[in-house]
Amino acid sequence: MFKITEDCVEKKAMSEYFSSDAKKGTAEFEELIKKFEAEPQYIFRMRDQDLEVYYIGYSDDCTRPRGFDPLDMYGEYYGCMDIQYLNVKGEYERL
Repeated sequence: MFKITEDCVEKKAMSEYFSSDAKKGTAEFEELIKKFEAEPQYIFRMRDQDLEVYYIGYSDDCTRPRGFDPLDMYGEYYGCMDIQYLNVKGEYERL
């Protein structure tokens, strides 16, 4: 599961959840949100080919293959070409 929290192009806050495990609006999806909020999260950002940051958010996984879910399910539709996660050094690292 992941949550988009910022649209950097439109400069607006967001709070939209996404999951490939359950459909939005279902009880299962709501349970996934509760679990997501209670567990560790990883900050990510998605960029376009010019390296402009389009979206920032949180994911429950920062490893392959699930760490690509934000890019695959959301970012590619809006022209994002890569996803980076904040590492323990406080630097963004491309997945």
